[in-house]
Amino acid sequence: MQPTNKLTRKAIRLFSTLFGCFVSFVSYAQIDLHTEDLPRFYEAFDSVLTTSDTAKQLRFIQQLYVDKASTGLKEFMVLRGGNTQKWRKYIESNKADLVKKRPQILSVLNQKPEILKKVAVLKKLYPDFRYGNIYFCVGIGNSGGTIRDRTVYIGTEVAANAQPDWSVYLVIHEFVHTQQYEQRNFNRLMSDTTLVSQYEKTHENLLGQCLKEGMADFVTELVLGQRLDQLKPDGYIAFGLQHEQPIWEAFRKEMNQPINWEGGWLYNVRKIEGKEARDLGYFVGYQICKRYYEKARDKKKALAYMIGLDLTDKNSEKFLAASGYNPE
Repeated sequence: MQPTNKLTRKAIRLFSTLFGCFVSFVSYAQIDLHTEDLPRFYEAFDSVLTTSDTAKQLRFIQQLYVDKASTGLKEFMVLRGGNTQKWRKYIESNKADLVKKRPQILSVLNQKPEILKKVAVLKKLYPDFRYGNIYFCVGIGNSGGTIRDRTVYIGTEVAANAQPDWSVYLVIHEFVHTQQYEQRNFNRLMSDTTLVSQYEKTHENLLGQCLKEGMADFVTELVLGQRLDQLKPDGYIAFGLQHEQPIWEAFRKEMNQPINWEGGWLYNVRKIEGKEARDLGYFVGYQICKRYYEKARDKKKALAYMIGLDLTDKNSEKFLAASGYNPE
């Protein structure tokens, strides 16, 4: 669904956070994991490289990739704006990177068993788990992972890397988002502009969005059974643990204000003590959720509560207070 007005564009941004090549899909306990678009992309990619004729390149992409697109890829195209012209330009500008990432992208086939194993762990931790679809696509470089309702879309050209099982963390993180209040109620909330307006007015502040993202990270850590700062020693969790107090001092000054997307807390870079790091709002949300969970006597109940919580501005403040988080 393309944003049709300013109100809808803002709502879409809030709701859609911002992840086997020769088998069409694997079905596991009502989870369909689709990878059929990946070999189709590289068939089109190889064909594009055989000619410098723009018209032929466009025809290859259209016939070999777009016309054969899975349902998920078609939806991903609407969500993230892919089309034949943009793919041709993306291929032209990123040939070397797409060649380098080819084995990493296609390695998803070997990662399927681990993904499904971890999804089963998530279901055990969270019995109210909703099943859905996972689509691995090649987009135009503008999304590593996104969601809509029950469906996870992974932009492999952004997300793929040399780390073994690179997709597992990302899939679980995004699948946690599909369990949260916003996505469970997406269709209802988006059905009426009045409901959209009401949602916006009660979900303006930075804290709630950071809790949503940080919660997905914290639950993913529980599912993986591995600390995220160890899994990603160069990531924002590791950086955050090294600079926690100055991060908190800066964050709490802005947390109850409307989100400033240029402020660097989410999907951007923030400078702390002269050092730059991305997505430090994820770290703060992760720490708050972790503290809340650690304090709880009934862990399963605490996890169910946080995942199902409507993170309004007021509820987010109450959740922070209940967690007792305060690095000072």
